[in-house]
Amino acid sequence: MDLSGVYNLLQTEFKVIQKEKESICVVPVSGESYPETTVKLTFNKVSNHYELYEIVRGKEYSVGAFSDQYNSVLALYIFSKSKFEVRKYDANVQKVIEDADSLSYVEKIFKTQLNEKYYSLLEIKPNKVILEKGVNNRYNVLFLGKNDAKIYIEESRKLNSAAIVLYHFSFKLGQFYELITKIDMKTDPDFLETLKELYLIG
Repeated sequence: MDLSGVYNLLQTEFKVIQKEKESICVVPVSGESYPETTVKLTFNKVSNHYELYEIVRGKEYSVGAFSDQYNSVLALYIFSKSKFEVRKYDANVQKVIEDADSLSYVEKIFKTQLNEKYYSLLEIKPNKVILEKGVNNRYNVLFLGKNDAKIYIEESRKLNSAAIVLYHFSFKLGQFYELITKIDMKTDPDFLETLKELYLIG
């Protein structure tokens, strides 16, 4: 998908509330006039500097900087999807995970409810959300970023709590890959990792 295609997706799926010469702001379509959270991209085409922000109650937080217009608009779209899209997790599955009394039972639940290509139990694997055994019978939830760096989502949780986080983020990772396939993006694997991190944890 080219740049105008990504802009078209932004304008179709979100409300673009401000499109000036040097910035664009995005909010959910159903949002109120003064939303609590806004996503903003500023750009300086002369110096090829693009910066992505999350604005919460008027406070700006820098999320990422880019040197390419296509990648920056793609990041704006992916980050907006992450922030504004409503995910429908299965409440019954969450309840079963909460009540699970062993790791093997959690594994059985995951095998029936999620695609195994999006999660890993106790094994560090790329392109998956991972449940890692910590100390004192506690668990961590993480994924591998650029250069296989561990990026922790949650640390030192009880099994059931960590398994619910794993369920949510594995579901979210599946949505990310569906989105990437849908938009048929033209970017390198390294930038794909940047987008994945933006989508999963912003």
